[in-house]
Amino acid sequence: MSNKTLNGRILCTAMLLLVGMFLALAGEGYAWSDERRLTTQIAEYHGFMREHPKASTQIRENPGLVYDNKFLKSHPEVDRFLKKHPELREEIARRPGRVFGYDRDDYRYGRYYDRDDSRFGWWYR
Repeated sequence: MSNKTLNGRILCTAMLLLVGMFLALAGEGYAWSDERRLTTQIAEYHGFMREHPKASTQIRENPGLVYDNKFLKSHPEVDRFLKKHPELREEIARRPGRVFGYDRDDYRYGRYYDRDDSRFGWWYR
């Protein structure tokens, strides 16, 4: 094999590695933009809910109401807002602590511990 061919293969391999690394990093940027968008939506939600304190209290006490048709029919403004923000609706139902501010950043042993999780003793409250 000639020296020119070997240099060409090395250059081609290096370029493929660089492209692969670039694509991997670009994928991470997408996740960060989703996180930023969700954080913005949470801030908009709090501003919106200041005008609807009764609905805000009810959703805080029972986050599943964001999917309850009876509740949403009685609060059409909330329904319209949540239809415009489907990611926020899912986050309220899945992880209400993050939206309502009682989320704990406790990653002991690689697992997230929620403050309201009754499986853990009084020391996590």
